[in-house]
Amino acid sequence: MSIFDRRMVLFSGKGGVGKTTLASAFAYSCARRGKKTLLIELNVRDRLSALFGSIEVGTDIVEVEHNLYAVNITPQTAMEEYALMMLRVRMIYKAVFENRVVSSFLKVIPGLNELVMLGKAHYHATEVDDRGRNVWDMVVVDAPATGHGIFFLRIPTVITSIIESGPMFSEAKKMEDFIQDPEMCALNLVTLPEEMPVNETLMLRDVVRDDIKIPIGFVTANCVYDPLFDDREMGWVEDTGEDTFEEPETQGFIDAARFRTQRVRMQRPYLEQLATEIDAPFVRVPYYFTERFDFQTIRKIADDIDRQLEPVEPEPAATDGARAPLG
Repeated sequence: MSIFDRRMVLFSGKGGVGKTTLASAFAYSCARRGKKTLLIELNVRDRLSALFGSIEVGTDIVEVEHNLYAVNITPQTAMEEYALMMLRVRMIYKAVFENRVVSSFLKVIPGLNELVMLGKAHYHATEVDDRGRNVWDMVVVDAPATGHGIFFLRIPTVITSIIESGPMFSEAKKMEDFIQDPEMCALNLVTLPEEMPVNETLMLRDVVRDDIKIPIGFVTANCVYDPLFDDREMGWVEDTGEDTFEEPETQGFIDAARFRTQRVRMQRPYLEQLATEIDAPFVRVPYYFTERFDFQTIRKIADDIDRQLEPVEPEPAATDGARAPLG
């Protein structure tokens, strides 16, 4: 089944590997395929507005690109919306949930924040309009990094294992069934081709597959240095010593080539390990040399994803590097 046919796709990986960027690029790829897409951040400082050059992404859903919307779900807003759906009346909500004693109690319940945020994401993934049609064709979740991510994804199963009935059990069971359904949900893993991130990715794969039982979508190796030379040329570059050339421009080129060659050789075994040990589609995203990541980089990464998973018709080129307008 195509990853683009799921209802909700989550991204996780070791902190610092670029999962927010990859989640954004994948969401953009879905949007330009004609899918009305919602990209979700979870209780973090807004990064999406900088990536898409949009207005600030907060707790209200905003459009950041044509057919692509974004929101930052916080525990407080998720709890309020859930409580209002259950209680129906805002006055009752204020009387109960804004009570100082109740509020203090809720803050110390383990996993409650994660449950209501996952519940809000699940709600959007299954949300329908007045005519019974899905509001969103795709929901993409920038999930927490590995350790917190495992806790976040495991919460529904933990709850269904310790309680057997009641509203919390019912909601947790719906989430558990949904995220474990291979036709509804998938988790994409993001890593760097380095020892620690790869080991952590394999550990995350094992826990997700064997314990939490969420289907794996695809694995992305980010910041890959593509080889510029064949093995013979790389050997010559590595054998060329420092200060070999009098011209600084030539020596600078050799130094840069040597660095590139070393990075290619260092990454190669970890790329082979990922391709061999993880039974899932494997995407390689090159290292983009840019001062800051913006929409143009997101578009390039979306192209990388599409090219390696399911190619689509290319977008019309914007004149003079300008992006297409919203709307």
